[in-house]
Amino acid sequence: MTTALILMGGMGLVISAMLAVASKVFYVYVDPKVEAVDDALPGAN
Repeated sequence: MTTALILMGGMGLVISAMLAVASKVFYVYVDPKVEAVDDALPGAN
């Protein structure tokens, strides 16, 4: 039982580290022009 808990905890740490690295590597820059157009639209939907 403790082996399973250690294994699941380790997997959680490894996967969360991989997700953190992926979020930095695949960061998408938001163009300020897109933000300006989005703010100008009424946003009725």
